[in-house]
Amino acid sequence: MKPRYFVTMFAALLLTFFSTAVMAATDVDTSEDTDVRMVDARVVEVTDARISVIARSGVEHVIAIDRADTKVTIDGVTVSVKDLREGDVITIELDAQNPMKFAKNISMQSAGTEVARNRR
Repeated sequence: MKPRYFVTMFAALLLTFFSTAVMAATDVDTSEDTDVRMVDARVVEVTDARISVIARSGVEHVIAIDRADTKVTIDGVTVSVKDLREGDVITIELDAQNPMKFAKNISMQSAGTEVARNRR
């Protein structure tokens, strides 16, 4: 009876160890929305002081921007806020210290089917 008890306890210990490791590895998911990050939000409107986006949840958010303090990148290349267009899918990092929704960083990946982008 003792060997069976030890085998059972060893199997339970192994299952606990591996399930904890798997859960820890999946907790760091950068593709999920958080309080300070919106992933794959679709741009609805762009003005000089704000952008409106629809998050993946379907909720519309109005986010303040500043041409001097908001960094916009397309495929890692820094561009102007003017390069954002209606319909673009972007990832927004919000300023956690600011009480209103203010975009610190906006990043976008150009689609593989897109041949050219007009940058004025």
